[in-house]
Amino acid sequence: MDRPALLHPDVVAWLILGYLYGNPDAKDTVDGVEKWWLNDMEIGMDARTVQGSLDHLVTLGWLVSYERRGTGIVYGLNKDRRDKLRQFVEFSSDVP
Repeated sequence: MDRPALLHPDVVAWLILGYLYGNPDAKDTVDGVEKWWLNDMEIGMDARTVQGSLDHLVTLGWLVSYERRGTGIVYGLNKDRRDKLRQFVEFSSDVP
C-alpha cells in the first residue's frame, strides 16, 4: 500500500502529543520517535519533519530535550505540562 503524502509538521506535532498523552514518561531520540512513536500510523513523514515538530514543541514548552551521552538528544514531555495535555485531550474528546 502506498503511503500518503508527507504530513505538515503541525500534524506531526499533534501526533507526538497524542502519543505522549498515552505514554507520558516516554523519552526518545528523533529516530526513536519516528520509529517507535509514529511508525504504527503508517503515514508519510521524513526525519526533518519529525525533527522540526520536536523542536517546535520544545520551543512551545511542551517537550524538554537533553543530551544523553552516546545516544544524542532525547525528547520527552515537560512534566509541568502533563496536566494541561490531559485536560486538553479530555476536553477535546468531549466536544461533539
